Amino acid sequence: MGKPTIARTASAEVEISRSRFLATAHRIGSLDDVAELVRATRRAHPDARHVCSAAVAGGLGESSRSNDDGEPAGTAGSPMLAAIAGRDLSDVAVLVVRWFGGVKLGTGGLVRAYGGIAADALDAAGRLDRLEASELRGQLPLADAQRIEHALRSAGHAPTVEYAASGAIVRLTVADAALAEAASLLAQLGVEHQASGGRIIERLAC
Repeated sequence: MGKPTIARTASAEVEISRSRFLATAHRIGSLDDVAELVRATRRAHPDARHVCSAAVAGGLGESSRSNDDGEPAGTAGSPMLAAIAGRDLSDVAVLVVRWFGGVKLGTGGLVRAYGGIAADALDAAGRLDRLEASELRGQLPLADAQRIEHALRSAGHAPTVEYAASGAIVRLTVADAALAEAASLLAQLGVEHQASGGRIIERLAC
């Protein structure tokens, strides 16, 4: 099972001692995506003093990167990275833009500010659990395809049905924990099927 990720892009903002902090959380495919996000953020906010970033990627969160962008070492990127790690997330980047307000916050103040606003953006982004899954695939006579598709949807599945002159192919991806139940349903519907594993499905966390 892979680590959860965020459900959507989200942002959060706070003002502390006249400094303004704007955080955005983004879903990423790899750490290579972070550079373009930083460039786009700089273009959007050319008057900002700092654009700090932190990211974690990989199915198990095995890759990470952070950047203080001119803030004292360890006061921006590291607490932002800790906010991601504390939520056990992966494939996510957080960027925090700071407009300096003229009052120095000190090392502790910066750590709290960057870590806190990064956490707020991540919480606003929601959470997707990622579950190990398998695909079930079966062939159907054309005359039965719509009936079987309707039965599968009524049972809460989201099948894909491909139609051809010789028949139809139904596919559905289910979490491995529910695989036996789904296979039993297909059998009850008279569908001979094959299962192949190694899939991942994402589900909005409650």
